[in-house]
Amino acid sequence: MINRFIIISLIILIKIVQPAQAKQVFNFDVTEIEILNDGNLFKGIKRGTVTTDDGIILTADNFEYNKILNILQASGNVIVEDTIKNIQIFSENIVYLKNQEIIFGKKGFKAIDGDTIIKGNEFEYKKIYEILNAKGKVEINNKKDDYQIYSEDISYFKSDEKFVTKGETIAIVQSVYDFNSEDVTFLKKEMKLFSSKKSTLFDD
Repeated sequence: MINRFIIISLIILIKIVQPAQAKQVFNFDVTEIEILNDGNLFKGIKRGTVTTDDGIILTADNFEYNKILNILQASGNVIVEDTIKNIQIFSENIVYLKNQEIIFGKKGFKAIDGDTIIKGNEFEYKKIYEILNAKGKVEINNKKDDYQIYSEDISYFKSDEKFVTKGETIAIVQSVYDFNSEDVTFLKKEMKLFSSKKSTLFDD
């Protein structure tokens, strides 16, 4: 018989620590949890929260944690909040590679960093390097500073406050300047936009 137990209709808290690396800690606060494979596989359902000791708060309808691989999967109205880097990510599903500190998802997402909103079809967030890469109909929108950027592939370097696009790119700045180019770099602080490729600029 499979070694498992189920606790139903209770809010429970479980801390999972990988002995080899003290930083790899998950705290589960879920309604229902199922533990399988001799304690190496955890499944949480009916909505809950998973936190880490390094500032990640992850809320979702369902969780699956592989203790051996140190990989957490979450699905259903997923919200990831990096409380140290001050960035939020919303998605239908994510995979968290804890050893590499990489979170990615492939079914639509939205990220919020202050006044900047990033939307796309899929994303990869490298927590250690503070880099968020978005692909597939990516939109960057900042109403406060009044700019929008559209491309199929955009990387956001949070610590440098810089966006780098790949391929065709449209940028609208201050609702007046319409910039069309490829492989564009945009510096948020300086409000500078540039590319080494052929570009066109329309001024209303």
